[in-house]
Amino acid sequence: MNTALTPAPEPIPAAAETTIDLTGLTAHTVGIVRLAEAKGLRPTWGQPHGHTRRITLNAVGPHGAFGSIVIGRTSGKVLRAEVIHGNDAKRPCRAKGTNAVRILLNGVHRSTCQPGCAAPSSADCRR
Repeated sequence: MNTALTPAPEPIPAAAETTIDLTGLTAHTVGIVRLAEAKGLRPTWGQPHGHTRRITLNAVGPHGAFGSIVIGRTSGKVLRAEVIHGNDAKRPCRAKGTNAVRILLNGVHRSTCQPGCAAPSSADCRR
């Protein structure tokens, strides 16, 4: 059988999403990152700053939630987080400490906004 002519299988869209490297994080921090993934916030590593590392959160579409989680660089513990519920949000929601960040992320609703959405507000966005 000639395998050179066999086409490669197409990737499954959900499997195409990359997960971030969780090396050096505590089990509680890993759980928070997994929660952010489950909420559709697509966590990625941002640039380290001083004694901290930042995980950037960014849901799909302009009306999706975005923000960041700040983690201790050597401890791997969650220090604080900030989430803004879409571009038309009145103010960011902030939390300090692992449990408070988990509660904050549990309050985020998975966005159904699509890339290129032109709705003037999240209330007008296709849901």
